Amino acid sequence: MKFRQKEKPKPEISTASMPDIVFLLLFFFMVTATIDKSQDQLKVEIPQAQAITKIQKKFLIRELHVGFPKNPSRGTVPRISANERIIDLSEIGNWVHEQKTDLGEAYKDQMIVMLKADIDVDMGLIGDIQMQLRKYNARKVLFRTLEDI
Repeated sequence: MKFRQKEKPKPEISTASMPDIVFLLLFFFMVTATIDKSQDQLKVEIPQAQAITKIQKKFLIRELHVGFPKNPSRGTVPRISANERIIDLSEIGNWVHEQKTDLGEAYKDQMIVMLKADIDVDMGLIGDIQMQLRKYNARKVLFRTLEDI
């Protein structure tokens, strides 16, 4: 006589609580994550201000950073950074065009360029940047500084 073995049911892992676990982990990482506001590649030490002007329409401001690279492999000469990417002096025209396009037709001529330059950057480079901005009709230029205490 042959004996049959009873087939044991295979245990299954319940996946009913899987969405709860996923959302809990997602929430945990969203709360504990730190968001680095700026991943700028340049070291910029801002000079002290002599006079301060407040801008009313902050949406018109576009920033250019001028400073020395944080990473020594990128060289030791001052570089220009726009929108967290390093650009050359010759690319400023394209950058101005992009920024004016983002502003829209009504505000194209009102764009304000805020230069945030390191205190040790040669004024020759700053002058060259201003000439390029003037060439592409970005004539409102401000310099970002620290308040004079």
